[in-house]
Amino acid sequence: MLFALLRSALNSTKPVSEILFTDISPALWQACYKLACTQGVMALAWDGIQTLPACLQPPKALKLNWAMAVENYEKRYRRYCHTIAELSAFYKTHGITTVQLKGVGLSTYYPIPSHREGGDIDIFTYSADHSRKSDAEANRLADRLMEEKGIEVDLEHSEKHSMFYYKGIPIENHKTFINSETYHIAVK
Repeated sequence: MLFALLRSALNSTKPVSEILFTDISPALWQACYKLACTQGVMALAWDGIQTLPACLQPPKALKLNWAMAVENYEKRYRRYCHTIAELSAFYKTHGITTVQLKGVGLSTYYPIPSHREGGDIDIFTYSADHSRKSDAEANRLADRLMEEKGIEVDLEHSEKHSMFYYKGIPIENHKTFINSETYHIAVK
């Protein structure tokens, strides 16, 4: 059921099979909603529901809850986008370029970008001008600039990245664009 909704949401050329949604109990709809939430695809499942005829959609009370939850996703997405734009602009004034990795950055490839759930913002910071500082120096400067703003930066969070909260949003500042050590291990 959930996979059918997701397929419909992500591939509009493949309509959802209505036979799968005939005589679905409210309890099964509720279970589908809980599973979608647990898996981080609640808003995408909602998009799939929108492709169903009204008579095959979930009960009204669940639809209202689902719609409100999707609206909250959308608000959070807009907040994340605003925050990453602000943070990137700040870093740029210090000669640091920011690339967004995973999460919100990949959401642009979704039919409705704001319906791709993300928990944190992953960035890779590097030097905008290599004649002035190396990428590693720019990455360390990015963390130091946050500390100068009074933001606690966890430099020991992971060997791959530091972590801090910017305006309440968790940010992971990755030291490398690709973890080549992991890649080499996987290729062997």
